Amino acid sequence: MVRFISYLLLVMTLGVPAFGAEFFLPVERHIEESDSSGKTWQEEGFIPISLTAARQMWEVALRREGWFFIRNIPLEPVQKRQLDVWGKDRRTLILCMWEIAPGQTGYKWGITNRKQ
Repeated sequence: MVRFISYLLLVMTLGVPAFGAEFFLPVERHIEESDSSGKTWQEEGFIPISLTAARQMWEVALRREGWFFIRNIPLEPVQKRQLDVWGKDRRTLILCMWEIAPGQTGYKWGITNRKQ
């Protein structure tokens, strides 16, 4: 456990760019699709870590860049699929994560601009 926490702190320090200058994700992710049109999910893929670790990783990366948590919406209990809604300035980030298999987490995210 100590080794895992040390590793997590190391990769959180180094970071991996997620998108633009928004924030850094601390582990390598495998992008399966990406779309910058703003009409669908901006990125879909998987991360080779557990769902719990992935949730913590996203939370740390988002909070570090000034995003604040708004709410959680459970979707499907078997795969533990849920939506997390985050806000920053006039933007909303919607993040969907689920367990593909032990040690592998699927994700999708997109950002929308809120109306005034």
